[in-house]
Amino acid sequence: MAERYHAYFRRVEPNIVFGRIDSGVPNRGRADSVTFLDAVWKNAPFANQEQFVSTVTRTAEEWVAAGLMTSAQKDTVVSTATRARLPS
Repeated sequence: MAERYHAYFRRVEPNIVFGRIDSGVPNRGRADSVTFLDAVWKNAPFANQEQFVSTVTRTAEEWVAAGLMTSAQKDTVVSTATRARLPS
């Protein structure tokens, strides 16, 4: 039986960006190398904008609790997610 194969690649996303809107907040990673955007996108696809913003908010709260993001940065990231539009 043939084994599955995929090409491994590492994304480089220095800032948290949704669509074309750059929050200006660094896309920091946890100790396990999972970045903020990795943590958000693992929950995709999102049923609607509300679910997307809820996931971003929950993830940002986790990052604040872990000391990876300030409260002000969390507010900026959530605001950016609210303004971003998911593809329809």
